[in-house]
Amino acid sequence: MALRAKDIAEMLGVSTATVSLVLNNKPGVGEQKRQEIIQKIKDLGCDYMLKGVSVNKGSIGFVVYKRCGRIIDESPFFTYILEGITNSINSYGYNLSFIYMNKNMAPEEQRLLLMSSNCSGLIIFGVEMQREDLQVFVDSGLPFSILDNSFQESDVDSVAINNIQGTSKAIQYLYDMGHRDIGYIRSKVRINSFDERYQVYKTCLRKLGLEFRKEFVMDVDYSETEVRRDARAYFKVNKIHPTAFFVENDFLACGAMQEIQELGLRVPDDISMVGFDDRPISQLVQPNLTTVNVPKNIFGPAAVDLLMTRMKDKREQSLKIEIGTNLVSRDSVKKISR
Repeated sequence: MALRAKDIAEMLGVSTATVSLVLNNKPGVGEQKRQEIIQKIKDLGCDYMLKGVSVNKGSIGFVVYKRCGRIIDESPFFTYILEGITNSINSYGYNLSFIYMNKNMAPEEQRLLLMSSNCSGLIIFGVEMQREDLQVFVDSGLPFSILDNSFQESDVDSVAINNIQGTSKAIQYLYDMGHRDIGYIRSKVRINSFDERYQVYKTCLRKLGLEFRKEFVMDVDYSETEVRRDARAYFKVNKIHPTAFFVENDFLACGAMQEIQELGLRVPDDISMVGFDDRPISQLVQPNLTTVNVPKNIFGPAAVDLLMTRMKDKREQSLKIEIGTNLVSRDSVKKISR
């Protein structure tokens, strides 16, 4: 006679409802207990009961790599995309395991950390990474994909934001809104994405026939207090300011915007602002921040899909994916009649 969920429950000393949740792929059962029930069913030769049930295949490591720590510690972008990454990894039958690494660790310590994780593959949040930081992952032999850094010159899988497209949309939007004196708020802490946005900003100005003016570039450090301090210092020195600023991300934009208003200037009447990322804070500040949206529902899962193709197909060629953006118009940009 075929075994029933009730029979399995009695053997394991759990409720029939618990076994039923597992068989129906429903939440409410801890991962360890879930896998224990699944393994018992397989041991009894009752695999027919597991139709549609996700069987755990192991762990995928999510590596948070700190080089300077300022970008990740102050306002980590990966927290906004983590749910999508977790759900995507779970859909492939794996668990997510966090691995924290930093540049100050000795290479051997980094290697041992990776090998002792017992992960089948890695998603590496590489926003702060430089090219030389890749070697320990290459040497590990583990399949991996990089998230939030393209490394165009390196033969590694990566998923990155299309900074050229996003920045171009922002500058073109300000131009279409009548702005001709377009400034730039630049982080003193540099990462590859910021460098790309800054270069595109200057290129866009040239293509639109606008002058690049160094005095319209505001350099700010990477904390809310430092951003406000540096914004205050900028306006103390520069009596002539642009009518609009494009900012390297929303975190910097919101801090600068608060200080600008504290100084008695109005946003957007005196100065317009456009950020990048479309973080939740962009809708909490007043006025709501116009920004470049990064589609968080596909950004993280794209890195998971890329890793899975590497693990499954054992391909030799690297793949690089650029995620497109769209501009979200809110209340921080004023239209200037010309």
